[in-house]
Amino acid sequence: MDWEIITREAEGMARRFKQNGVDLNEAKKVLDYYVYKRFDEEALVRYLQIMAFNPPPRSKRTQRYYQKLYDLWLNWNTGLKGRDKARAWGWAIRLAKAGG
Repeated sequence: MDWEIITREAEGMARRFKQNGVDLNEAKKVLDYYVYKRFDEEALVRYLQIMAFNPPPRSKRTQRYYQKLYDLWLNWNTGLKGRDKARAWGWAIRLAKAGG
């Protein structure tokens, strides 16, 4: 685990969360699902696809949040994998909540 890389990735993602108006509570649900699925990237992408494009009845705003989260996840050019990727995503949520 390289905290310098995790922190750098988290700072960048926190900025993207803010720039895209991501609901941080929904971002936390994404993290929880990723951890629950034991860092299974394919399972998370399937979950994000469903929530972004064919969700259960919810508000359109929630669907838009998931579309943004789906795009952010797919376009996150990081070398981090598994637990370290989850750490960076979680730290990004905390930084974004703190205004970082």
